[in-house]
Amino acid sequence: MSFNEQVFAQAFARAYKAVSSTPNATYGHGPGGTFSPQGLDKYVFNAMILPHLGLQSRLPVRTVNDINPLYGILTGVTAVTGDDPTGECDDPPTAGLAKLCTHSAVFGRYSLQTRVFDIEHAGERTNRGEFLDLQLIGNPLLEAGSGVPTVPGQANADNALRQESAKALFELGASYSRKYAPQLYTGNPSNNTAGNGYMEPYGLETLINTGYRDAITGDACAAADSIVESFGNNNITDADADIVGKIQDIFFRLRHIASRAGLGTVNWVMAMPLGMFYRLSEVWAYYEISRALDGLTFNATFNVDVDGAEVTKRINEYRGNLSTRQGQFLMVDGQRIDVILDDAITETEVTPGQFEADIYIIPLTVMGGTPVTYMEYFNYDRPGGSMELARVMAPGDSYYTTDGGMYIWHKKPPTNLCVQLAVWSRPRTILRTPYIAARITNVLWAPLTVHERSPFTDSSYFVNGGRTDYAGYGPSFYSPTS
Repeated sequence: MSFNEQVFAQAFARAYKAVSSTPNATYGHGPGGTFSPQGLDKYVFNAMILPHLGLQSRLPVRTVNDINPLYGILTGVTAVTGDDPTGECDDPPTAGLAKLCTHSAVFGRYSLQTRVFDIEHAGERTNRGEFLDLQLIGNPLLEAGSGVPTVPGQANADNALRQESAKALFELGASYSRKYAPQLYTGNPSNNTAGNGYMEPYGLETLINTGYRDAITGDACAAADSIVESFGNNNITDADADIVGKIQDIFFRLRHIASRAGLGTVNWVMAMPLGMFYRLSEVWAYYEISRALDGLTFNATFNVDVDGAEVTKRINEYRGNLSTRQGQFLMVDGQRIDVILDDAITETEVTPGQFEADIYIIPLTVMGGTPVTYMEYFNYDRPGGSMELARVMAPGDSYYTTDGGMYIWHKKPPTNLCVQLAVWSRPRTILRTPYIAARITNVLWAPLTVHERSPFTDSSYFVNGGRTDYAGYGPSFYSPTS
């Protein structure tokens, strides 16, 4: 770096917003630290849960730099014009014209920062009664799935109990997961802040919808519309409700569109909350058999028995391994449809003990393997892009990226011994074939007893406890003289 570049970089650092001179972090060790109680056992067992991002962990991810991409859907050919010829030498009718509908996508902009740390306190220990060999049994960040930036020390959760830097990054990762998990479904650019410091991409509530319009002209594109139907706030276990029939009917229409559009083999999945699927698997195992018999006419003396053992066997098969959330599926007209359990889907408690959410039917691939639903992230590592500019204009290693350029990190200019780290990302969800996707709204279910524990702090079913620090509970040291 030349002398002029060094001078410019130093001036830039002074002008850029520096770290606050007032630390607001709680340290892991030292007097009052989170993990400083005297004589604390070596093994710390984790009870914290984070959102399981089932769908996001299944979606392909790529980095791009196009801000306003334009995607095309061939929606049809207009009607033939003109009259049939009267004589042998008369002109025939004229062929119609192909029609194209375009749609686009926008990036979101997410960011989060650590608390302010005074590096002078890193490495403190109250006394020999405080142990630094703690081990965490269970890592909630690994169980959460994708959608969390890779941070140093994340894979080894034990470090969060031992090192101040790892604790800060653990706290940031957990907070990032909770804050942005629902955006895959609920993201809406109408929630952007005035200066676009915070931006949301379109979530699946918007992408799987009706009312599609051409991105250039605004013309209606009905052929691009998804199937969106309400279940009418009916409970899936009610005798008069027919959630099995609803889903089967929707899949019948989706397969018809996909087949006639020449999209080949389509890999669909259904996404829904854990509690809903648990009850739905019971309903499905029984009504898959009984509903098929309801439409048949039997002699009045003819009896049909539904084998309870067979129903139980089907329930267990559908549920797969609920501990790992793998292997869940439902059979729809003889085709296995994988079910993705996702904590990020919005649930509403409409009455005490009764919950409502949407069921999403999502095409992952067409033509036997071409992705049509996937995630894109702005690429901060692109040649001539963000990191190259940072290397020229920012001091030292102020910036770095992780996860192949999906996240950019900034070491804020320190204020004496006070330091802070921040991270940004710009993601968006792409659905190229909304016309073979569906959403069933207002689906009601009731847990057998109590709703399972929630990972979100604003939920009535979220629990934690304990303390963030032990200030005032440590050893008291009095003056050696009165």
